[in-house]
Amino acid sequence: MQSCDQYAKRTPFILRTQQLQDQHSFQLRDRQTDIQSQKQQQKVSIQYVGVLVISISTASGSGEEEDYEISIGLDRISRFLRCLNKGRKSSWYPSFPPQPLLAQISDEQLEEEGGNEEIESQLINKGFNGDIKTDANRAKIAILNYFIKQGNPRPD
Repeated sequence: MQSCDQYAKRTPFILRTQQLQDQHSFQLRDRQTDIQSQKQQQKVSIQYVGVLVISISTASGSGEEEDYEISIGLDRISRFLRCLNKGRKSSWYPSFPPQPLLAQISDEQLEEEGGNEEIESQLINKGFNGDIKTDANRAKIAILNYFIKQGNPRPD
């Protein structure tokens, strides 16, 4: 059994060890945030949103016409834009802060590819048990949230 004196001598060591662990944990979290921000920048630079728009294109008769693929494409558009607008805070995935400049660039890419029209055309699609209409509404909300001021306290 340790005496009080021995414990008192070990306490600064234990506290210092804990401080170092905390410091390394914060540094690791910061590094993961930087990496996730870089990944989002890469997605924007390869026109990820434009590719997703092409994957849901049905109005012109080209592209995927399968309900499942359309639903997945719409879901990916809304998630990507929402993450750029609001950032991501998650215990499951690495976090990163809001990136309004990347959101603006992605919105412009969406516009160039005719994404707004494609999403609008899916608002009447009742396929995939109504999920396509729901996913189209979510994508529309994510697009419109770009225009809402970041400091606005309104819920999603």
